[in-house]
Amino acid sequence: MMAAEKEPVVPLSGTPRALAALSLGLASFMAVVDITIANVSIPTISGNLGVSTDEGEWILTSFAIANAICIPLTGWLSRRFGQVRLFLASVAAFTLASILCGLAGSFESLLLFRVLQGAVAGPLLPLSQALLVAVFPPQRRALAISMWSMTATAGPAFGPVLGGWITDTYSWPWIFLVNAPVGVFVVLSTFALLRGRETPTLKLPVDVQGLLLLAVAVGCLQVTLDRGRVLDWLSSPFICTTAIVSAIGFIVLVIWELGEEHPIVDLRLLAYRNFAVGTVAVTVGFGLYFAALVLTPLWLQTNMDYNPTWAGLVTAPMGLFGVLVAPFLGQWIRKADARLFASVAFLAFAVVAWWRATMTTQIDASIVTLACLGQGVGIGLFFTPLVSISLAGLPLEKVASATGLQTAIRTMAGSLLASLAQTFWDQRARFHQTHLIEKLTPFNEQTAATIARLRQGGVSEDQAWGVVAHQLDVQAHMLSLNDFFLFSAVAFMAALAIVWFASVPRNAS
Repeated sequence: MMAAEKEPVVPLSGTPRALAALSLGLASFMAVVDITIANVSIPTISGNLGVSTDEGEWILTSFAIANAICIPLTGWLSRRFGQVRLFLASVAAFTLASILCGLAGSFESLLLFRVLQGAVAGPLLPLSQALLVAVFPPQRRALAISMWSMTATAGPAFGPVLGGWITDTYSWPWIFLVNAPVGVFVVLSTFALLRGRETPTLKLPVDVQGLLLLAVAVGCLQVTLDRGRVLDWLSSPFICTTAIVSAIGFIVLVIWELGEEHPIVDLRLLAYRNFAVGTVAVTVGFGLYFAALVLTPLWLQTNMDYNPTWAGLVTAPMGLFGVLVAPFLGQWIRKADARLFASVAFLAFAVVAWWRATMTTQIDASIVTLACLGQGVGIGLFFTPLVSISLAGLPLEKVASATGLQTAIRTMAGSLLASLAQTFWDQRARFHQTHLIEKLTPFNEQTAATIARLRQGGVSEDQAWGVVAHQLDVQAHMLSLNDFFLFSAVAFMAALAIVWFASVPRNAS
């Protein structure tokens, strides 16, 4: 009844619009940062709470499962309760859950609060985008998408930096408690700016079957991706079970939702050509980008002797270019074909990946930083044109559902490719080790000379062979990382071709 009395959300102007953009951008940044902010802190958190690092990874898995399940629900929830009300409730609940995570006194309680945090974070990203589109006039909508893209792309890059710095400088609870002041500001400012306004609501029936199928399919998929690498994938009966249940769950979910009058996930949106093409391109591009974002700090810490803070710092420039061009990109896209900008993004991704496929262990931090800056050029030009392409031709009332569905698919693709990339990296490293070890004999002149130099340095023969074996492992992982980037370069070029299947009017944004 109250929703019917509220005025619709209309475009703002001047200072209110700038403040709305800041508040909504901070909300999406906060949600995205929390996907990666705990990654580098897992060993510290596990040690403090008395569990193994392997068990501690459930801190990441629990958040990811709840988040992946709830993101696709955004469309249905926003139609039922309204975008403004749902956004305010989600930010408030996310802030509370973050405080509870920071105050958790046991591993079990932290897991519970991380599930809550991941669940209520689900609607934040798609709703922040939908509301940004709503508070900007149509002719400046591309600018709104550009500003949202800036926070969505910078978040994963800055998460490990913030997590490592906060953990090293203060203590791990602050990686969660830092959300409190940001969340309070977002709630208060958004409430003040959009008070008395709401999007249209409908008393929709609850698609219980669809909700259960979604929870089973996505939940089992996320467990498979997060734990498969640790449990050696299909050699584990547990992973085989979760993978099979997930596959069956998705098949039944698609069949059910396409026949449901009020689906919990509106898969009919994929009938829109631009949305389908844009979603495929975003999925491929973001998945490979996110996999590189996970592998690079891992490689730096395990093979190049970087600490978490420095590993985060050298990868942080991935988000720099997007921050710099965000104020202008929307205007550029309005005046040109968005497919051109998306193509430049994929081309930048491919060129940098090709370059990284030629690197050696002799590179220093400046080269890694430059490569990450180059990747940042791609991600800076990536989201805005592809989201503009995806939303072109969609009715405004379907934007929240569309962004929720696309975000869910993109998030699952990121998890899938990150897990597969780590497995590929490990297994491909073993392949290279097998070939490199053939030269690791006392009869090889280079190996013998290396052992002799080490012996002259005062180490025993066993220690000298240990040093050589370690260097062989480092080289094998370097070659494996090169293989990953070579594959990525080819995949990025394939994704570039996909973009041109979309039909984009010059001023569609």
